[in-house]
Amino acid sequence: MRIMKINDNTVRIFISFTELAEMNLSLADFFQRTTRSEQFFWELIAKAREEVDFHIDQPFWIQAMVETNGEFVVTVAKQEEQAETDLEHILQQAVNERRSASRQPAKAAPKEEWVYAFEDLEDAVDAAVALPAAPEAVSALYNYEGEYYIALSKVAALRKRRNVETILDEYGEAMIFTEGFLREHAEVIIAEQAVPKLKLLRGAG
Repeated sequence: MRIMKINDNTVRIFISFTELAEMNLSLADFFQRTTRSEQFFWELIAKAREEVDFHIDQPFWIQAMVETNGEFVVTVAKQEEQAETDLEHILQQAVNERRSASRQPAKAAPKEEWVYAFEDLEDAVDAAVALPAAPEAVSALYNYEGEYYIALSKVAALRKRRNVETILDEYGEAMIFTEGFLREHAEVIIAEQAVPKLKLLRGAG
């Protein structure tokens, strides 16, 4: 585990999957906000205070994600001003309105790319496990307003593409917007090779 103080308001904590396993934690604990993960977050904040003199004396937010190199990264940042929070709320309302207008079944969407929404991480993992192996495919996992999204593209074989759509329809809901919307507005959980990594997550459990 290593702790990097970005500035007085932000700190990043890097944790390997081996360290998580030694502490009897999994990615699902974090993404589903279990009691153990909340306790662990406070332990990390205490460790940051001791090692890099990072003090929490005002409202703050926490972001947890998986880096492309396989490390689990927790970012803790203070909220400097209430005005900034109010502005974010206004902007979020605009995004919500855009999302409500855009979100509908995507049966007419190109079959080369899929964006599917899942109510929770478990459904996303179930879908990933059921998907056929496709080493050439590109996939990412996002979190947006409490739901999880898998973006999948570049599945080469036509038969696999049809199979992919059938499986994703079973576990999730097709979106009409593209992955670009998620890149702009959502939290990236797994940026690359999301489907293979989610398969491994189920195997580790």
